[in-house]
Amino acid sequence: MRVMLFPLILLFLTLPATSTQHSALSFGKNPFSYVLLPTFSPAQRASFSVCAWLTRDSNHLDFYQYWISYGVLDSFMEFGISDSGVSYMFGDGMLPKYPWLRVGEHHHVCYTWGEGRAVVYYDGVEIGRDMTEEGRELITPGTLILGQFVSYSGVENIEKFRYFGGEMTGVNIFSGMLTEGVVGEIYRGGRCFDIISRFGRDNIFVSWQDVLQLERVGSVKEVEVKCPGRARRSRNYGELATFEEF
Repeated sequence: MRVMLFPLILLFLTLPATSTQHSALSFGKNPFSYVLLPTFSPAQRASFSVCAWLTRDSNHLDFYQYWISYGVLDSFMEFGISDSGVSYMFGDGMLPKYPWLRVGEHHHVCYTWGEGRAVVYYDGVEIGRDMTEEGRELITPGTLILGQFVSYSGVENIEKFRYFGGEMTGVNIFSGMLTEGVVGEIYRGGRCFDIISRFGRDNIFVSWQDVLQLERVGSVKEVEVKCPGRARRSRNYGELATFEEF
């Protein structure tokens, strides 16, 4: 028994003690792969934020690939944002100083909107802002979709060749406008950052855990993300943020 015990202990000690596992969704390079999200509710009509980690697998569109979009029946291009930060709201586009993206790179993109103001962050840094139509709120209901571009409500309005080809993880939609500090904290936390443990669930409209439970259409598949260690804790260790910190 003593002879058997030593190699078993050695095997255990050589396992990486801090490694964790996380999931991403891989979207096929076609206009038929997508995930439908719950439509925006009244709580997001005047203010919301959406963030995600994105990794390109395709350069079929060099400058921008829309990874999330929202279409409604009576308004053209209600909302959408691409992996480079190019975005639109209520039909008006915003063209920030976006980077030249390469296949295989991981980047964090956040879009925040409220009080007639939209701000785009790329890897935790603000790269663009714009004013939106005064007094205008999101029209509901509509089609909120991951992986495709829709200009109007309904999957029949998916536009070919504007699909997102790659992986995404950490997609979270918040009720409210995130501050620069919160966006930076989420980015620094990395692709496996536990947002719910940090901020709580009350003001997260759609969490990444929710997304993983939704139906996947086409060739969307779940893939493993290997994390180098546990998600970083907040600047106030052991304390949860309140929504007012946003």
